[in-house]
Amino acid sequence: MSSRIHPTAVVHPQAELADDVEVGPYCVIGAGVTIGPGSVLHNHVTVQGPTRLGARNAVYPYAVLGAEPQDLKFRGEATELVIGDGNTIREHTTIHRGTESGGRRTVIGNSCLIMVGCHIAHDCVIEDQTVLANGTMLGGHCLVEFGAVIGGGVGVHHFTTISTLSFVAGMARVSRDVPPYIVVEGAPATPRKINSTGLVRRGWSPEAIEHLRACFRLLFRAPGASMRQKIDALRRQPGQHAPVMRLCDFLDRVEVGVHGRHRESHRR
Repeated sequence: MSSRIHPTAVVHPQAELADDVEVGPYCVIGAGVTIGPGSVLHNHVTVQGPTRLGARNAVYPYAVLGAEPQDLKFRGEATELVIGDGNTIREHTTIHRGTESGGRRTVIGNSCLIMVGCHIAHDCVIEDQTVLANGTMLGGHCLVEFGAVIGGGVGVHHFTTISTLSFVAGMARVSRDVPPYIVVEGAPATPRKINSTGLVRRGWSPEAIEHLRACFRLLFRAPGASMRQKIDALRRQPGQHAPVMRLCDFLDRVEVGVHGRHRESHRR
């Protein structure tokens, strides 16, 4: 073993670690674990297999990765946790492997920040450059899309989608899909405004943001017409911007989902 592995760490012979991986005191790494180059496991980290960590990940004390899913149907099937590159996983985070009914895989993308005490349940998919603040709790089969930010203490119902570049305010209770580019807050979480701060940080133009603001006012504030009528009206506008069309497509899927959750309509 490399000298970068602390003598108190327990590393299973069937684990595969790149030569420069750093493993701190009292870590436990099980069979079927693969860890890519440049990754650092600080003290007291547990990684159970099958789990694959990519390159340049930093995992902080008392995080537990790749444990069996908390699903009463689970019977020891071959499932896995897959984590990409450049992620920061802070203290006391738990991320569980997938289940047979959910495709056998939990997936974390690249360059995510997962803060203290988060729980990511079985079969979740977390896309690139997302932020989960302290105490975020994701039920099974959730999808968090690119660039979404979830505030502290948020609870997310299983099979829920948090769409791209949205923002979920702290302590929200999320039981319906969160549309792209939108800020939601409350219990239950309710659309409040366009995530203009997040879009500015991503380099969006004032014109594009203003188009979304006008779209938001029509969809969520204007009285009278139904959501279907509002979506149809937006689509009929000539030269409609692509982000507005994406928002309309997303709301279409929510309407045909189960209790406002599109992924649940595909539940096996």
